[in-house]
Amino acid sequence: MSGKGDKTTVRYVMATIIAFCIVGVYGLFALNLKIMNPLTQALKEYTITDFYYQVIGTSAERDTSRLVTIVDMTELVDRRDIAYALQEVQAQHPKVVGVDIKFEGLKSDNPEGDSLIAAVAANDTSTVFALQYIDESFDGEQYTKVRQSFFADSIPHLKEALANMPLDTHDGLRRQIILGKKVQGRMMPSMIKRISDEYAGQEIMPLKDKTMTINWAPIEFRVIPYDSIAEYGEYLTDRIVLFGAYADDIDMHLTPKGKIPGIKLLAYGIETMVKQTNIKSAPWWITAIVSFLVVIFTKYLFDWCDRYAKSRKNRFLRIGLKTALVMGILKFLWMAFVMYLGFILFARYNYSINLAWALSASAFTGPAGDLYKVISNSFSNQED
Repeated sequence: MSGKGDKTTVRYVMATIIAFCIVGVYGLFALNLKIMNPLTQALKEYTITDFYYQVIGTSAERDTSRLVTIVDMTELVDRRDIAYALQEVQAQHPKVVGVDIKFEGLKSDNPEGDSLIAAVAANDTSTVFALQYIDESFDGEQYTKVRQSFFADSIPHLKEALANMPLDTHDGLRRQIILGKKVQGRMMPSMIKRISDEYAGQEIMPLKDKTMTINWAPIEFRVIPYDSIAEYGEYLTDRIVLFGAYADDIDMHLTPKGKIPGIKLLAYGIETMVKQTNIKSAPWWITAIVSFLVVIFTKYLFDWCDRYAKSRKNRFLRIGLKTALVMGILKFLWMAFVMYLGFILFARYNYSINLAWALSASAFTGPAGDLYKVISNSFSNQED
């Protein structure tokens, strides 16, 4: 019996390995043939968390953030008006204000506006202004050029931070935030990190060149119009206030939540960092072990189903259970169960395991088992 059991175990292990090899071959084709682009997405950049967010977004009750409030200044163009609106925001005594605007260059036709906005920046220490590194200026170690407000060099205590957000080059989505980047000889924090640290009164996470995955759990952010700031003062006092354009078509970004304005992207990032609910991705070795166990159990499960069907005395039941339709339904239900377990882990513990390879290889357990049987019989015949 032990010999038969050993052979069965070897058969399951080898079939599992072959299933992964089949997926790997498809993956190589996908990476090298443009016609296989859909499979490239499935294998290389498959993000099951995007699916989870869709499920959570349609089933969970939405709460309104008690941490971040957005002041929309989309319609403000004149720097004088922007300065007056910022003064009114600061008069509500927020804990910290993040200004998602870069005041580049002086306005020769509006020196009063330049003076007012510079005075607001100089007289308030709770405000963080945006700057932006230029991608093309990266020299292999650091970024050498930035875009920043015209008054930055004249205000020694000015608080600035990077407004850049990473972009997934394969699907064009923004899922992550940076903690910092080396710019012009020093490590510069991102807007999200600096604002979060200012709010907490301490460094929440170490400043380093590292990314963090945003938690897109359902939450709404209160958006205050620029002409009603004082009326909604209770939603600004002791909170993080983000001041910027909310309805600017130019500053829209694709995310797992759909297309959202850049200032809302910052809000989600701040919520994630302050509450420390960032999504933790399983390391590759845990993903590999879990994927292998899922596929080998899939092989075992369907071999058991096949034996169960063959053992039925009723001919119609026996034939019916072995049909491709029934086995396909069972495989679908099993994969749905695996995804549900992943969803529970994600929803409760903010922990994500990439199940792409496991689900892909599970679909090939049948052909993989048949291929192993052919190879095994071939070698057995050669020995005879």
